[in-house]
Amino acid sequence: MNPGAIEEGAKVATGVVEGLKSQPIALALIVMNVIFVGATVYAAHQLNIRTTARYEAQDVVIHKLIDQCIMMVPGGKSKSSFRAPILQGPILSNPIGDDPYEDRHQ
Repeated sequence: MNPGAIEEGAKVATGVVEGLKSQPIALALIVMNVIFVGATVYAAHQLNIRTTARYEAQDVVIHKLIDQCIMMVPGGKSKSSFRAPILQGPILSNPIGDDPYEDRHQ
């Protein structure tokens, strides 16, 4: 009669337990690895919660600032009070007249 899966599993488990009895340092390493993985998962979860809360708070502040910049005018249209800076163009020459980097341009 062939042994079933349960009996084979029991033999393997018995062999593992016997091996760990003869090598207690291996059991200690397994326990420490399980603790380390658990602590890492917990720390990552806490970091995720904190980061999510931070981004949600930033979103609230950004939406509040956007709402302050956009005004509704009669007729259902929105008008922005934001004024973009006007670009004057690139500075082509040094206003002092002397170019300290003149030798580098040549």
